[in-house]
Amino acid sequence: MYNTPRRPQPRALREEFKEIMSLSRIERVLRHDGIVAVLDMTAEQAQSGECSWVGEERWKAVVLEAVRLRAIAGESSVRVLVGEHAVLVSGDEKRMVGVVFFKGHPVVKSVVRMVRQLMRGSTPSGSGSATPASAGPASGS
Repeated sequence: MYNTPRRPQPRALREEFKEIMSLSRIERVLRHDGIVAVLDMTAEQAQSGECSWVGEERWKAVVLEAVRLRAIAGESSVRVLVGEHAVLVSGDEKRMVGVVFFKGHPVVKSVVRMVRQLMRGSTPSGSGSATPASAGPASGS
């Protein structure tokens, strides 16, 4: 009588949920006044040249260079100042999170906490919101 669609398998639902949760987590961070862009990247995504990204595209190359700088410096986090903005990149062997925000904005007090929360969050899926992370070197500032 009723033509009901076939229900997705539980594994497919879990993967879709992880993807939606990851994107919504970084989108929630982006909604804060003073936040310009957010990067969330797992080690697997870094190897395949992908990442989860929301915000102004022009900052993507700068954030990816900050990710490389963090690796070169051998530190768990780095902060890069670019004009009126700051880029905070923090991570470990499993995940990398980057946030671009206005220097001197009240959100600065909350950025480190937001990054820690993203680091503890669920693993982002490699499909859907992922965009290629390959970018040329950022121009100097």
